[in-house]
Amino acid sequence: MDDIAPPNAPSILMKTYKPPRAENTLVIPVDHSGDGRNMSRVSTGPSSGPHLQIPSPGYLAAAQSKNLMKGLDVCVFLADKSGVEFKLEGGKMATAQEMHELVVELLELPPMARDLFALWVVSPLLEIQLKPHHVPFRVVQQWPDLLLKYSSASNKEISLDEPVLLFRRNVFFPKNKEMREVRAEECLRLLYAEAKYNVLEGRYPCSVQDCEALAGLQAVAENGTYDSNRHKPSFFKPEQYLPGHLCKSSWLRARPEERIAEQHRLASAKLNVISTQKVLKKYMELVWKLPMYGSAFFVGQIERPAGILGTWIQNPDIRVVVAINAQGVCIVDKEKNEILLLLPFEKLSWEYAEPPCRKKEGCLPCLFVQFQACDRKHSDYTRLLQVFSKQAIMMDAMIESSVLLKTGSVPNTPSSCTVLIYPRLQDVRERLNSALRGQRSSLTEVAR
Repeated sequence: MDDIAPPNAPSILMKTYKPPRAENTLVIPVDHSGDGRNMSRVSTGPSSGPHLQIPSPGYLAAAQSKNLMKGLDVCVFLADKSGVEFKLEGGKMATAQEMHELVVELLELPPMARDLFALWVVSPLLEIQLKPHHVPFRVVQQWPDLLLKYSSASNKEISLDEPVLLFRRNVFFPKNKEMREVRAEECLRLLYAEAKYNVLEGRYPCSVQDCEALAGLQAVAENGTYDSNRHKPSFFKPEQYLPGHLCKSSWLRARPEERIAEQHRLASAKLNVISTQKVLKKYMELVWKLPMYGSAFFVGQIERPAGILGTWIQNPDIRVVVAINAQGVCIVDKEKNEILLLLPFEKLSWEYAEPPCRKKEGCLPCLFVQFQACDRKHSDYTRLLQVFSKQAIMMDAMIESSVLLKTGSVPNTPSSCTVLIYPRLQDVRERLNSALRGQRSSLTEVAR
C-alpha cells in the first residue's frame, strides 16, 4: 500500500477524552471555508444595481480539488477513550483501509492487528463498521441521512448526534483464532478495554459470579496486587467495576465495595506471578466464554406477550438489543438486561420483510426468526419471533455474512435453504404476508 503519511511524519498523541454526552464524542472536522476569488460576475440590472456572483465551472473544479486535498486533522479513538491524533494530507479522500494502516503503524501493533481490528464510525444512535473502501470523511458528512434511515431518533436528537472514529475489534474476526493467536500485550490491552466497556455497560449480560470475578481481575490489572492497607472497600467505586444493576446495595449481599475488594484479594492470590499480560489474558479468557462476545449490536422492539386481560389492554413493545456474532443471534431485554433468546445459526432460519405501507408512521421493517422450541410436555414445535427495527436490514446482512463465513456458502433466500444444518423456513412468505396484513405478532406458535 502507498504511504499516505504527510512529508513530516505524523506525531501520535495519546490523550484522555471525556465526552459531553456519550462514551466518545468527537466529529471529524468539516471544512466549509471558501473564498470568492476567480468568480465571474453576472449583472442583474444597471451597473449601479445589485450583482449576483456565481462561480465559473473552472473555478468550481479547481476549488473542489484543492479543498479535497487539504490536510485533515483526524482523531481516532480507542476503546479506553484515549485517542490517536494525526494530520493527513488529502484526508478527505482517505479510505478506511489507509487510516487503519496508519493507526496500526502509529500504535506499533503486530501484523495480525490489521485483521483483528477495524475502523468504526460510532455514536449513541448508530454503530457502523467501515469496509476498507469506505471514506470516513464522507460517512461522517452523510451521518444525518444514515440516522434518518437506520434509527428512530427525533430531528433534535439527530442534529445533536456526533459520530467518532473508533478503532476496535473486527466483528468478523474468528474468536477461535483470537483465542489461539493473540499474545501481544498491545493487542490484549485494546481487547481488554473494549470487553470491559461492554461488560460494564451491560452489553455482555453475565451472571453475578462472572461479573464479580471480572471485577477482581480488573482491579488487579489497574491497581496491582491486593494490599489490605491500601485497597480497602472505600478505595473502589462500584460503577467503575460492576454493571449498573449490581452497584446497588442489597440485604442479600455485601456492599458492592466489599465484594470488589474481596474479589481483588482472591484474584491476587490465584495469580502467583502477576504480570500485566497474564492478568489481561485471564480477563479475556473469562470474556471469551460469554456467548455475546464479539457481537455487532442493533436496537429493535418485539411485541410484549398478552397478559391476563389478553388484548383488552395495549401493552407497550419490549425494547431489545439484538447481538449478532459469528456463532449466532442473541436478543436481550434492554430494560431488564436479560437474555430472551440465544440461538446458534444451526438452529434458526430468518427472513427480512418490509412493511406494506412504508410511509405510514410507526410501520417498521422487521426480521423474522424461526426456531424449534420445546413445551412442558417435551413436544417440539416451531416459533416465529418478529423483531421490528429500522436496522432490520442491517441485521439480515450481518446474519448472511456470518453464515457465509461459517459455511462458505449461503442460500439465495433463507427460506429456500438446502444446507442440512439450517432448517427449512416452511411456507414463510405466506406467514409473513399474513402477519404484515393483520395485527403484529411478536411470538407466534406455528403448527409443525
